[in-house]
Amino acid sequence: MNRPILLGAVCAAALSVPFAASAQNGTENYYTAPKMIKQGKSQTPISGSGKVVVKVLVKADGTFEVQQVVTSTNHGDDAAALEIAKSSTYAPATRGSKKILAFYDYTLKFSSAGASSSDAAGETGLAQYDLQLRAGNYTAAQAGLKSFLAAHPGDARAELDLAVADTFLNDAEGAADAFDKAGTIPDSFKAVAGKAYVERAVQLLTAKDNAGGLAAAKRAVAVQPGFASYDTQGVAELQSGDTAAAVADLLKSHDIAKSLSAVPAKSRAANDLHLMQAYLASDNADAAKQIASEAAVADPSAKLDSEKVFANYYIKKAEDAEAAGKFVDAAGLYERGVTDAPSQAAILYAGAALAYLKVVPNPEDDKAKASADKGLAADANNAEANYAEGIALANQGKKPDALTFLGKADTLAKAAGETSLASSAEAAIKQLSGAK
Repeated sequence: MNRPILLGAVCAAALSVPFAASAQNGTENYYTAPKMIKQGKSQTPISGSGKVVVKVLVKADGTFEVQQVVTSTNHGDDAAALEIAKSSTYAPATRGSKKILAFYDYTLKFSSAGASSSDAAGETGLAQYDLQLRAGNYTAAQAGLKSFLAAHPGDARAELDLAVADTFLNDAEGAADAFDKAGTIPDSFKAVAGKAYVERAVQLLTAKDNAGGLAAAKRAVAVQPGFASYDTQGVAELQSGDTAAAVADLLKSHDIAKSLSAVPAKSRAANDLHLMQAYLASDNADAAKQIASEAAVADPSAKLDSEKVFANYYIKKAEDAEAAGKFVDAAGLYERGVTDAPSQAAILYAGAALAYLKVVPNPEDDKAKASADKGLAADANNAEANYAEGIALANQGKKPDALTFLGKADTLAKAAGETSLASSAEAAIKQLSGAK
């Protein structure tokens, strides 16, 4: 019997799958309510303390029509409230970058000091920044608001406006920080806050800061529960090892997507991929296959990514078997993966071949070569399959053929930056050539 060639520490590599694409969609066209820019005046005397809410129809061009008094705690102030509403100026509502027609409930509080409104941005010097935001001039608004906050630290409204500017300048870290400092987030800001927290969570999760990513995702769900926030929270939980919570939240996102035609197909498919990963982490392969079918319907291009998810599942299980010394079982898991991930046949068959070669005390060279042959049939330029083929041939005493495949494996590995595989191939070539 030929002495087996020394097998280097080579294993199947995990395959890259897109991260949280769905988290980037679905909140860009957030709604901003109309706003009073400058409070008007009234010649009508104030009759006493009270609160009056006046409904105003604000048009897209900023013109308006005062409709009526909605509620009043002192009807003696109604006339003054209507007069103030008629002499005030307003900024229209927006959805995304489009100005739209919408109603504005103008709340005025009356006291011995006069009339005041909590929305009177002009009185705190913030009106110009609000107008810049509504015009989409986020850079100027951001710079002005930072200067304003340096002089007025802790101003909640300025923090909210800065958070909006940061969000649309793709500064998710700054936006999340500003929303945190603002405290309570008004309803009209919740959609953009949800967007900011989702994007911050994605940043942190991509950087492998799972605790920070989960905290940001939970904040997103708290202010704007919906498709993107639940999806992101589910991914954060999955990366943090809380599989049950991940399945529950990713299912919420999945069900929301089914009920909302506005969710883009690619976003639905991305959520399906995340849910697949959560199901497979729970060893629920049947549920994962069902979701994979849905992903392919939503976006046919997701089929490749879903097969990568399955391939990673079998690779992980096979690696666990190898770690336990069960190399034949590991090889079977790699080969079984080809059924659910045919596009990944080369890497999976290569993994099976390498597992057979690790069987002790005697490598199963014939089975290793058969698996390597299948891997090469799927992709003749797969470095791992060439390496496994070379080792199997060497163990069978076929030195010239072995050197050919090992040389090719070395070249391919170097070109791909796989230094460990290249080193293993070179070590095998030296051993086979008798070099010291």
